[in-house]
Amino acid sequence: MDIKNMTLKEFCDKVAEKSPVPGGGAVGAVVAALAASLNQMVANLTIGKKKYSDYQEIMEEVLENMEYSRNKLQEIAEKDIAAFDKVMKAFKLPKDDPKREELVQSSLKEAADVPFELAREARNILKYCRITSKWGNKNAISDAYSASELAKAAFRISMYNVLINLKSIKDKEFVEKYITELQELKNEVKGLYSEIREWIKENEFEI
Repeated sequence: MDIKNMTLKEFCDKVAEKSPVPGGGAVGAVVAALAASLNQMVANLTIGKKKYSDYQEIMEEVLENMEYSRNKLQEIAEKDIAAFDKVMKAFKLPKDDPKREELVQSSLKEAADVPFELAREARNILKYCRITSKWGNKNAISDAYSASELAKAAFRISMYNVLINLKSIKDKEFVEKYITELQELKNEVKGLYSEIREWIKENEFEI
């Protein structure tokens, strides 16, 4: 499925169809890509402004990293669809096929790994939302905050999609490793988001 070349309407229509793909993982990747795009916009609106001259270098870093994330997340959206298709194909094999269980388990691992990539990217976006929220152009501060909300939502989407696949994976070592790493990411995301929320309150963007 070529998500990159779909219109917004085409993508929404496709999600709404009576089909499991594109599902939450792909949608989460698109949401995260929008978060990166918004954050990139804030950095662009900050660079070149005399008032923010002290932050030009760090805003350039935001631009570079958000550009990378945007492109990677579009790839993740398509990888998520492909991974789910593999799971479905594996489950459709005859139950007496000696390779069925092995293929089911390997496809489930891949289906867990793809949203884990999304989780990492969502965390990375929040790291740079922290920068734009604190030092970005104040005229675009609501966009920096919006980007952080989208990134946090994308992280939770990724977490749900990792966990639902882990439930069916029999490799305990694999499951424990992913649970541990996911918890570490969750704690990091919580810390970043909490810091941004404090600035939101300080700037009276909450009622």
